[in-house]
Amino acid sequence: MDFKEAVGWRRSIRYFQPWRPVEREKIQAILESTRLVPKPLGVDFVRSLVVYRDDLSAEDLEALKTPTTTSQLDMAPVYIFWFADLDALSRAADGANLKALTDVGALPATHGWSDEYVDGVVVPQVYRRILEDPEVVSMPTAGGEPVNYSRSLVAAARTAVGIAHAHALLCAFDEGVGTQLTALNASRIMDVPSSWMPASGMLVGYHAESWEAGGQRPREPFEDDFFEGRYGVPFHRDQAVVDELEKAGMIQPEAPLPWRRKEIRGLARMFGLPE
Repeated sequence: MDFKEAVGWRRSIRYFQPWRPVEREKIQAILESTRLVPKPLGVDFVRSLVVYRDDLSAEDLEALKTPTTTSQLDMAPVYIFWFADLDALSRAADGANLKALTDVGALPATHGWSDEYVDGVVVPQVYRRILEDPEVVSMPTAGGEPVNYSRSLVAAARTAVGIAHAHALLCAFDEGVGTQLTALNASRIMDVPSSWMPASGMLVGYHAESWEAGGQRPREPFEDDFFEGRYGVPFHRDQAVVDELEKAGMIQPEAPLPWRRKEIRGLARMFGLPE
């Protein structure tokens, strides 16, 4: 599957084959994809914890559920809990991570990078300003108690997890398994450092529903979201480009496909769920 196909086939899967485990190497591939993501500020914010449904007690499984995460939690055999380590920037505040990137040529001298630039400019004017930002937000952490963190630090950490989520979702579909980002009460059972800010969890498993899952979800009109040159000037959507993306499998028929209701009824009967 190439990139455009992976984008096209990605769905939020809500029906998994509960009896079929996901091979560990596929989970590793998903994690490997997130290890290679761009890192805001050059800082390693992203953390994850892989948990297998069948290793959890009935009490822990029930504790994970939320109003929007119920039956699919019983079906998916693997859960990946994602976090942002809000202490990561403090540990990187000496700039050693950036100096390592200058050493390998990723941050080149042609763009002004050097150890002296890191020490004299980036650390005091970027890292320290973020860490000492007087505007703070109270954030829930895995430790349970809210903690005040710099607003700009939290923004960078959230961006980092969002990028990791995107890579993980696309890699999973490329590996032939379905996923869903979902809310999980991770702090109820996860014994992780208190500085880890919970993000959306990811359910992973083989599809019980079709890969089409009823079709690509409806989206807002293209020109409502994207602008060119300045705000208020829509970025014109070229139908020729759309046609090429349809051929590539990135843009697919939109939901609802005509047989979706029948598919849902069949899945409901198979899993003993309400119709």
